[in-house]
Amino acid sequence: MNLQAQIELITNPQDFVRLCNAVLQAEHGDDFLPIDDDRPDRGNDGFLKSERRMFAAHCFKRAQNRSIDAEIRTKMAGDLKKAIQLKQDRAWDIKRWTFLSNYPMPEHIAASMVQAGNAAGIEVSWRGPEYFADRLQRFKGLRELFPNLMANEVAEKLDDVMMRLDSLALPKPLAINWVPRNSDEQRALIEQMPRAWEYLLFAGVLLQGRVALDLRWRDYQNGYGRRTGRYLDRPSSLAQLEGVLNDELLIAKGLNAIFASDINVRAFGPPGLAGDVGTIVQFAGRIVSTCEDLLNLASEVRGTVYADEFRQAADMLSAILGQPIGQILFFMDRVIREFGEIPAWLAILNPPPRHIEITLEISVDERRLKAFTKEVARVRRRLRI
Repeated sequence: MNLQAQIELITNPQDFVRLCNAVLQAEHGDDFLPIDDDRPDRGNDGFLKSERRMFAAHCFKRAQNRSIDAEIRTKMAGDLKKAIQLKQDRAWDIKRWTFLSNYPMPEHIAASMVQAGNAAGIEVSWRGPEYFADRLQRFKGLRELFPNLMANEVAEKLDDVMMRLDSLALPKPLAINWVPRNSDEQRALIEQMPRAWEYLLFAGVLLQGRVALDLRWRDYQNGYGRRTGRYLDRPSSLAQLEGVLNDELLIAKGLNAIFASDINVRAFGPPGLAGDVGTIVQFAGRIVSTCEDLLNLASEVRGTVYADEFRQAADMLSAILGQPIGQILFFMDRVIREFGEIPAWLAILNPPPRHIEITLEISVDERRLKAFTKEVARVRRRLRI
């Protein structure tokens, strides 16, 4: 994946703003004034003094098979409107305005923004992922500040290391008969396929995912949510909270549908036949990613600043998310523990029968859901929205 494509896949707004500031400071030095993104900035994400140019930065989250033109138009038009107001209020002497994004700009949107800027006496331009990719190549020192964007260089070095390792006479790998704790042990398990390898592989994917999610879960339990940089008015607060609830219900429904299918037979195989590696890894990976999606929703709810009237509803919604997250993590812990006991059970002469159960149904707390719905309805009536 080239550097431009990696920039397009950035989903964390803070990471993108940090990239924007680093590139602009490297290119313009003290002439560029970065603005603190953790406070209300009235649409001003940076200012280039010599050109009287204001910057507005936004990180668009790419969604497969869905156009985001409407989202681009709405965001760009809203930020330009703020710049025009700042110019009219003489808060900033703005002659030029540049929109920074991690997504290429559609021509029809760009043309309309230029016209809107001309009408207000502001020269409009935009810089997308190709600009940031070029500057990262030009200013080599910046690359080290963004290790996630060095995938190609790392891959080349890994290829070189692997070639060197292949040329060595490696010792015979250790026989794996436990839940694999890392990718090397997982690869060895797949190659060796001991008895009940299917269940060890499934538990191994869950174990590695569980370790990766542990800090996120601790953050949730401690009430922490990473700042999103979003400050919402009343209508936007309502739309955001209702949208997150719908996302949560859809995520839960999607995972429940997987467990309700014939996934167990396809993954672990019918009695007497081997399972399928790809299906097992995908099955376990879907459980991990579902938990991660729910943790992301919880962090987004806590990291967004809502209108005062909706703060209680936001707290209630973050609490609702805790039940399905906890259910998934409990399932993962149980499977890791119970499947990890299988090799010892197989080592027993004439072992007693053992029932292996892989079932999960996640749900939301109906009492909390009802209270949240009631609170939103109360605020709606009060604000008449």
